[in-house]
Amino acid sequence: MRTQASFAALALLLVGLAGCGSKDPADTAEAAKEMGPAETVAQQAKELREGDFVSLIQLAVPPAQYEKMKAEWPKRVKEDPATEEDKQQFAETMAKVTAADAEATLYAELEPQLAKAEAEMGAQLPLMVGMGRGFAVQAINESAKLSAAQKQQATDFIDAFAKWLEGAQFFDRDKARQALSSMVGTARKLGVKTLDEVEAMDFETAMQKAGMVFLGVKDVLKVYGLDLDQSLASVKSEVKSQSGDQAVVQVNYELLGQPLSFETTMTQRDGRWYGAEALQEIEKSLDEPAAPAVEEAPAEASDTAPAASGG
Repeated sequence: MRTQASFAALALLLVGLAGCGSKDPADTAEAAKEMGPAETVAQQAKELREGDFVSLIQLAVPPAQYEKMKAEWPKRVKEDPATEEDKQQFAETMAKVTAADAEATLYAELEPQLAKAEAEMGAQLPLMVGMGRGFAVQAINESAKLSAAQKQQATDFIDAFAKWLEGAQFFDRDKARQALSSMVGTARKLGVKTLDEVEAMDFETAMQKAGMVFLGVKDVLKVYGLDLDQSLASVKSEVKSQSGDQAVVQVNYELLGQPLSFETTMTQRDGRWYGAEALQEIEKSLDEPAAPAVEEAPAEASDTAPAASGG
């Protein structure tokens, strides 16, 4: 399962940053031709907010690469199939989180763990968050790959995230119940019981299911005060510079009330704009040959085997 998971993760990378309906690829491609580099980034944020990963990927790669991704998906899945143990654990987990009494059963298991974690870590959490922030900022400042502006952007993000961690109330029992309810609801919407069903999905179906999971994760995070919908809705993008088929887009957004920004390079192909780094990564992945099938070593020739007769 590692291979298909990494391939799905790569699909998410394409953004450069329920019910998941997807638009017709031809319609998406045609609409994308009307978008400039800044409009393309804004539209990607909109698709991500809606959990429409299929349309998101259609916006992020040229049509030929998109079709290749779909064709490659079954091969990638077969490269690293799930083990019987994986299948059993997955089936048991899905049965548990979709059962009629799932919320009550899961909370009964979680509550003692919350109580223990609160007793052991509750008072120390601010200190732990502060130390983690310090280490992260130090690593950012020592990076030789980041510009001064990028270091400031990364530090601002870490500060906002640390502030959220300090006030998220992870040990609150009511919030735990709400989070579990959201998780169970998402699991039921997925309609998946076994890994065999997952491995049999085509690319677009798998991405639609991934979008549903993403929407569920957003709901859980919102319970604890991290509203990604609000952040994605706040995205404002503008072209900072453009030369021929290359453009630098500045993206401004808010996270937990903190204004943040970053720059992304866009490249134009056949009248459409794509994230340059993400496009490079996906093309590199698609150009890599599939892993060879594992073959059994040939049996050694027996000493008693008859010698081949000469001609």
